[in-house]
Amino acid sequence: MKGLHARLLSSIVAGWSALGAAQAPALRITSPGPDTLVNGPTRLEVVVTPDAGVVQSVRFFANGLLVCTVERPPFKCMWDAGPVVRGHHVRVVATLAGGRTLRDNLRTREPGFTAAVQTAAVLVQVIVKHRGQFVTGLTKQDFELFEDGAQQSIATLVSEEVPLDLVLAIDISGSMESSLDEVKTAVRQLLSKLRPGDATTLLGFNDTVFLAAERETDPEARSAAVDLLMSWGGTALYDATVQALAMVSREQGRKGVIIFSDGDDRHSLTGRDAAMARVQASEAMLYAVGFGAGATVPRLRSGLEEYARSTGGLAFFPQRTQELDGIFGTIISELSHQYVLSYTSTNLAHDGSWRNIDVKVRKGSYDIRARRGYLAPGPVLAGR
Repeated sequence: MKGLHARLLSSIVAGWSALGAAQAPALRITSPGPDTLVNGPTRLEVVVTPDAGVVQSVRFFANGLLVCTVERPPFKCMWDAGPVVRGHHVRVVATLAGGRTLRDNLRTREPGFTAAVQTAAVLVQVIVKHRGQFVTGLTKQDFELFEDGAQQSIATLVSEEVPLDLVLAIDISGSMESSLDEVKTAVRQLLSKLRPGDATTLLGFNDTVFLAAERETDPEARSAAVDLLMSWGGTALYDATVQALAMVSREQGRKGVIIFSDGDDRHSLTGRDAAMARVQASEAMLYAVGFGAGATVPRLRSGLEEYARSTGGLAFFPQRTQELDGIFGTIISELSHQYVLSYTSTNLAHDGSWRNIDVKVRKGSYDIRARRGYLAPGPVLAGR
């Protein structure tokens, strides 16, 4: 029987080859749909055409984590997407007889994030320095905040005593193989500088995005998560950026995102403009570290710089992994000295326009960095 089964599989594979590319097997995700808002128990399902007879296994991944493996049709399983509605990356890999693989990817719909920015309050993270030194001890009354030139009433101020919510996305593509051990050492050093109560979400990304730790406060668990990072695959920087920002806490507090990449993006489902729009809508201060090609490819370098500047963060371009300890130390020091201001805009129009933000300190001469602005909700998003 085994010999007969093997001959049948060989015949099917040979038949596919003879039919040509037009009828070659293909994999398609049928659930969830790309326009679906996903949360809670969710059915993952695919179809293989023209025939699923030689499929040995189908693996379902959600946000980089393996959900299930199915070895016979129907190829479906259930996945808990969690209580919060947000965009998710679903990836499916089917392995055929002979080792060939088929893949399909989709990203479920993001909720109307620009509307959410305005509905409750606009959060503005601020760094204040004087002659290169951080200025601490400022109060709400020390700040002035303007939106499109109109002064706004600052509702709250959160200072550096509040715990930090850090999201760290590390490029683990194949080009990182020779330097990943040194990068992981630098990441551990970065995490050791966090204070008790600070939480870390760790993402690894190549041509997909992997969640290694979510809002982890235990130092040993964070170190174990770093150990999971392994180098392979391509680079999906824009997907990783969107996913990192989606993982930032919705609470009013100190937030930071660090994106580390050594290569040009060739594998993202998300476009560059869409990723930039998500960065501009973010309430977290973003720091970009471009390494290798990430420091030398002009398009990628300028993109990382724009990411950082739009949120009030900084971009770094080290030439050697030995420089990472100092860079990561600088970033943690900055995030430890954040002020977070909140206000409700006096401009109630839902017109989808860009709103410029300008933050000042009333007395003294200071260097101030803050997010440049945000996109107001449009009429469609406002009606959801």
